[in-house]
Amino acid sequence: MSSPRPPIPWPAVLRRLVVAAASLVLVAALVFATFEWLADPAALRLGRGASPEAREALRAAMGLDRSFGTRLLEHVARAITFDFGPSQARGEPAGALMLQALGPTLAYALPGWLLGTAAAVLGGLAAARRRGVDRALSGLSTAVISTSSVIVVVLAQHVLAHRLGWFPVLGWPLAGAGASPLAYVMLPALVWALLQWGPDVRHYRAVFERELAAPHLDGLRARGVPERRALRHALRAAVGPIVARVGQRLSHVVVGSVVIEELFNIPGLGALLVAAIHEADAALVQAIAVATAAVTIAGQALCDGVVWLVDPRVRRRDVA
Repeated sequence: MSSPRPPIPWPAVLRRLVVAAASLVLVAALVFATFEWLADPAALRLGRGASPEAREALRAAMGLDRSFGTRLLEHVARAITFDFGPSQARGEPAGALMLQALGPTLAYALPGWLLGTAAAVLGGLAAARRRGVDRALSGLSTAVISTSSVIVVVLAQHVLAHRLGWFPVLGWPLAGAGASPLAYVMLPALVWALLQWGPDVRHYRAVFERELAAPHLDGLRARGVPERRALRHALRAAVGPIVARVGQRLSHVVVGSVVIEELFNIPGLGALLVAAIHEADAALVQAIAVATAAVTIAGQALCDGVVWLVDPRVRRRDVA
């Protein structure tokens, strides 16, 4: 007989929706305030040699001559409806430019994220159960964490691409490219997975060590329960911290890695964000920042739902 479906805690759902909307508004306001107070987009666009008259004319053309409050409200309203307007530096819709750059980023970041997560979870579990494995993986993860990501990328390019010839050194699949598009993705994805694996494996090891040493598992072992069954209890209890860590990584997947995209010459979202900041392109920075916040919030909500389904402790807390 199946267990009854747990009731949905609508007050908790409503609280999360309110927090999500407030977070999007806050991100949009912070982007606006950053470009309003730290720099004048018109002055940055024209350069230091521009005359005051030219700056004022450009400010009027960009709508910067209106009051701060009016522009802030308009900016936030357009942001929460995902209507970012045209890029001030490129003239094309900011949302379209963002989506165009998102494809190359996800092409290497998504498989790298999945591979890094799987390797870190398995490595953390093995390290928590075997002392020798723990010492080996701790040393390797420390080396990865303490090494600059630039050095990791350069070493991977030199050894795996230049010396062994397994992958293209850099570039991105274009029409008429000599290698398969998959070849351009694999090495950046492997580098991403390695850089993510370093800190994540230590996090998951600590999670599994804590759950395997829980007092209720000692009670099960004292009653003669097989270790395999005790391990299943520990794995179920560890789902919450694992899912929370996975949710924290979602924003990294969307934005990508500026180092990887620069050194592999990938036209992704991270490189586009840096270029937009240098060009004082407020519309494009806003599009990337708000979209990243929206994906992060949605991912966190999905992770909270998964934890709520598998962990009765969370359900009891939300109901209370």
